[in-house]
Amino acid sequence: MAKFNGTYIICMTQRILYTAYKTKSWKYAADSRNTLGWSTQVSKKSCRGVEFTPDGAHLLSISRDKSIQALDVATGRLLYKLPKAHKYAINKICKLDSHLTATGDDEGIIKLWDMRTCKATQEYKVHEDFIADMEYCQDRSALLATGGDGLLSIFDTRKSTDKIKVSEALDDELLSMAVVEDGNKIIAGSQSGALYTWDWNRWDTNRKWLGHPNSVDAICKLDEQFICTGGSDGLLRLISVQPYKFEGILGDHGQDFPVESIRVDHHQSYLASCGHDLQLKFWNVQFLFEQEQQDSSTMKRKVIQIDDDDEDNDTKRHDTKRTRESFFHELS
Repeated sequence: MAKFNGTYIICMTQRILYTAYKTKSWKYAADSRNTLGWSTQVSKKSCRGVEFTPDGAHLLSISRDKSIQALDVATGRLLYKLPKAHKYAINKICKLDSHLTATGDDEGIIKLWDMRTCKATQEYKVHEDFIADMEYCQDRSALLATGGDGLLSIFDTRKSTDKIKVSEALDDELLSMAVVEDGNKIIAGSQSGALYTWDWNRWDTNRKWLGHPNSVDAICKLDEQFICTGGSDGLLRLISVQPYKFEGILGDHGQDFPVESIRVDHHQSYLASCGHDLQLKFWNVQFLFEQEQQDSSTMKRKVIQIDDDDEDNDTKRHDTKRTRESFFHELS
């Protein structure tokens, strides 16, 4: 699922019958019915990630067939395709600015692309396992990546590839990541369910917070102090960063449906999540950004059904395995 711009949201779906993958565009609104804009299949293998360009006009997608595609957001028309962009299947894409895009593959290789020329400008080989997530800090011109090898890597895109900083390797897979506190802290979710944090430029020291009973597959930054995590147990959890505290449950995809991706819109009104239940769910989180707490009855959820055919330093523990009730219930 790509970040959505207030009108469109993009998702990847699997056609069960043909085992082929499609990219779909949905147009949504709070006061009207969600409508499917277009559906297209640009690769014979699975689509693993999508990103909007900053102006929202184009969509970049990556595929297991090692290719990068650019689509027109309004029509779904294929604009161009870079076949064999990597030697191995691409697992993650991250848009840096209007021209630069980063991609990471299953063998830990990261490439920077200038989309004006469709050529790779830099290549990094630090990780020994798949690239799980990437974030770009524009103020520092730094690209951060986490991987299955338990490493957090920091690339200064202005410098040569021998100036790469790397954290100490963890005996855990780092699956998701967010940059908070005005770029001064990085928080990563792991296969074990622990959250790891680093202060900027203190990559040899991390803090570990225990609390998620299962893997943390997705993290969405809500603001500089709050994040939302998505786990393999299907729950969306609200977490405060400082102090580290479990605040409650924002949503639930169901115990057997892990959450794959979470995004918040630019207006900070809706949180969108998708998981193995083949649904896009929209959660009204506007109250989180208002000074006055709203009554729980104002919480609304919109759902898009996707058809089938188409032990470490400063360890903190907080049990978040609890009754699967909505956090909004506590506000009543």
